Amino acid sequence: MNARPLVVLAALAVIGLAAWPRFVETRTAQASTPTPAPVLADYLQRGRLVAFYEDAVRRHPDQIVTRLLASQYLQRFRERGDAGDLARAQRAAEQSLALQPRFNTGAELALATALVSLHRFRDGLSHAERAVRIEPGNTNAVAHVAGTLVELGRYDEADRRLRSVHAGREIDAGLYPTLARYDELCGSVATARKLIDLALAQTDSIIDSPAETRAWYHFRSGELAWTSGDGTTAERRFREALAILPNYSRAQNGLARMYWGERRWPAALEAATRAADVVPLPETLGYKADAQRALGDEAAARSTDDLIAAIARIGTAGAPADRALALYFADHHERPDETVAIARRDVAARDDVFAEDTLAWALARDGRWDDARSAARKAVRRNTQDARLQYHAGVIAMETGDRADAVRRLQLALALNPQFHPDGAADARARLERLATTAPQR
Repeated sequence: MNARPLVVLAALAVIGLAAWPRFVETRTAQASTPTPAPVLADYLQRGRLVAFYEDAVRRHPDQIVTRLLASQYLQRFRERGDAGDLARAQRAAEQSLALQPRFNTGAELALATALVSLHRFRDGLSHAERAVRIEPGNTNAVAHVAGTLVELGRYDEADRRLRSVHAGREIDAGLYPTLARYDELCGSVATARKLIDLALAQTDSIIDSPAETRAWYHFRSGELAWTSGDGTTAERRFREALAILPNYSRAQNGLARMYWGERRWPAALEAATRAADVVPLPETLGYKADAQRALGDEAAARSTDDLIAAIARIGTAGAPADRALALYFADHHERPDETVAIARRDVAARDDVFAEDTLAWALARDGRWDDARSAARKAVRRNTQDARLQYHAGVIAMETGDRADAVRRLQLALALNPQFHPDGAADARARLERLATTAPQR
């Protein structure tokens, strides 16, 4: 086998290690957080590493090499967003498990990751559970299980899992991302931000942290900042992620969403275009179409809308596109019956608060207010501090006659992020004004 890819990657690490002592010396001894290490540009060698392990599997397949190949496919997916790599990772992990069906924790987790990324949450959960049974103290495995339970909306079970790991002990930093996601959905975005920023600082300090891993933490920190209405920090974090991993579609999408909410249309169009050129997600294309329309380019907006419609026609049952498609169609008063069907598919795949929120909004846009109210109650059951979710619930409460709940939720949406949506934020203000002028007389 040609070991050149591994040699190149090792050389990158050695160069970084050589520069590290001098880099650290330039920092003050009083720094309150770990010193960031130089970025290891491992993504530049990903193609060679994949080819290396593919060749190794062809020549001498065993449970270890096939598992390592699955891990490389997963890492390439994170870097480039090619869903084909998820299918490749799934096959490689399944091959590893066929070669070693028992006590193969790494392959179980690789397969769980691929399946969850494909939105086959329950299948992924079963493999993550197997990994925990093999290694009950494996923090990564427990995080997989708890994180999948969160995405399935099984919050109490996720909480019990997380508590069982760190009860009475210092919390393992490997749990921070899962704890943060749980806190985000269960009413404590401030705590989620603290956890992610702690994990970010620690990950940045490790010399051999993959660039995409480091970029993801900066992106996630930016995402939570935007949820909190902190646009300045959000923009800085997204740009830090792009400095670590150029053309990182998640960070570009984060910028596009932020600029979209702020109605900074030229910037939104640029960021959305850059993100969609790498990974054409319906969410990203939606920001692009709205920016094109706001800038007066109706022909381009129609072309982008056609692409979104094509994605819907391909067939998205159980796919990651469902939620974004339903929200886009609902926001634009398009395809009401199809939108409800898409939203119901998302609920069937993972009945979390955002799935119920999407269904509630789709039903509301179809004029099915009583059904929308029922779904909205489920969406707000964990007091999720998300402005868009609270706005949807406020609109539905207003239209179904619950004035007090409408006022409370519309006010909360604007307090959380006064620029959460280019049209929704203005509509929330207008609705509050109407509610104030129609207040019942005492």
